[in-house]
Amino acid sequence: MKNFIGSRALPEIKYHSPGKMDELLALISGCSGPVKIVAGCTDFIPALRTGRWTFANGVNVIDIKKIDELSGITVEGGMVRIGACTRLTQLVESPEILAHAPVLAQAAAQMASLQVRNSATIGGNICMSSPAADAAPPLLALDASVTLKDGEGEQEVALCDFFTGPGRNVMKPGQVLTRICVPVKKENEAAEFRKIGTRTAVIISVVSAAVRIRVVDGVCRDTRIALGSVAPTPVRVRQAESFLDGKRFNDENIDACAALAAEEITPISDLRASSEYRKDVARTLVKRSVMACRKRLV
Repeated sequence: MKNFIGSRALPEIKYHSPGKMDELLALISGCSGPVKIVAGCTDFIPALRTGRWTFANGVNVIDIKKIDELSGITVEGGMVRIGACTRLTQLVESPEILAHAPVLAQAAAQMASLQVRNSATIGGNICMSSPAADAAPPLLALDASVTLKDGEGEQEVALCDFFTGPGRNVMKPGQVLTRICVPVKKENEAAEFRKIGTRTAVIISVVSAAVRIRVVDGVCRDTRIALGSVAPTPVRVRQAESFLDGKRFNDENIDACAALAAEEITPISDLRASSEYRKDVARTLVKRSVMACRKRLV
């Protein structure tokens, strides 16, 4: 008897729940048939229900949330290390994140609902590689990197090189995302996350923006501006970043930077918003985010 969820039927699933990393890697290499790795399952079940994902009977579903080394947040060597299975709620509440990467807590607090945040993981949000992934812009602004692991070893990839298209990334079959790393917050540095949706919660972003800026002697340095839902992948707007770097934090420069950010993107029109609206909103969000950083720094 098939188990129906809405109008879609779940395939017959072989469920695995390893407790250690070496068990996981052995399972991946030893399973016959397709393999799907899950943790919070907040995307897996909806994707099956809507038919966005389809699997033949006998698919191996490997639940990795019991692997301790894939969870938790530590600070060492000037880096914040976040396990891929760390839940979004943990990001919101973590003293380490609030002290060293507060913009990530700010973004996580605006994602989905409380119930979903209690299950959804940071690694899952990144691996889904949605153009609208709300964790991506703040992580891009923080110069994040991800660690991928398989039976042959580990590979570190800058997040700006990770996404390749809607729902696609550089991960190879058999690889697992194990952690996300970001540098600790520097002195005289501020960051801000903003998003717009068709309502204030439990919604896919129409546009999201994250900005990080450091100020030295009244001049902007190390500017990072990242946007979501405006391209096939979350993106940094590098021309706008370069423009603001080395300039004074005045209204004229902020306006010009925001305008450059909007000119640099080519968003699509869809059911949620037109291309023109997204460009206008991107300009507004970048301006407001930069001004919020200025308020903290100047």
